[in-house]
Amino acid sequence: MSFPKILSVNLKHNFLIHFLLAVAVAILTPVVFSIHSLDARAAAQPIEMLLPFIGTILLTPVFLPEQNPEIRDVIRSKKTDYLIVCFFRVIYSVAAMLLITGIFIMIMKYCACKITYQHLIGSFASSLFLGTIGFTVAGLSNSVSAGYMASMVYYSANIGLKDKLGICYLFSMYGGGNFSDKYLLILLSVMIIAIVFVILRKLDN
Repeated sequence: MSFPKILSVNLKHNFLIHFLLAVAVAILTPVVFSIHSLDARAAAQPIEMLLPFIGTILLTPVFLPEQNPEIRDVIRSKKTDYLIVCFFRVIYSVAAMLLITGIFIMIMKYCACKITYQHLIGSFASSLFLGTIGFTVAGLSNSVSAGYMASMVYYSANIGLKDKLGICYLFSMYGGGNFSDKYLLILLSVMIIAIVFVILRKLDN
């Protein structure tokens, strides 16, 4: 099966429902938080405190189709490496995350919020890292449920521990007015995802 065909099947059967759930979170955000005429710090609240759940929704189920041992054995018997397929799932999930975040940021801009590219990067960084937590636990434990739980526990820890988490603090723009750690958070997420794939490759051999 060619990669375009593999991607088409994955997008249709494994990704669409999660994408729609992520969009639903974005739609729900203005219901929970005001997004009209906010200053820069207040504008960070909705995009850091609710929008990051799209990362959990999109990245945690990357390994979901292979969670069933019988399906995993069938996939591993194919010519195409299943971890490569999982890698492409990560790529289009991250792209969808950035797309949803970008559109939401533009809507806030239209609603007269004092919002900049830093809000886009910051919100994306928090979404990516929260999703990476779920992705990592789901991949290493072979349990997507455990991945979702880990993501929720980490989110709760951010509420309780606040800026004691350092660069891993999800709400740094709203909670502390700090943007500078967001680039490091993105880099850390990429490194963790890469390490997970390396570990899974070694376990698969």
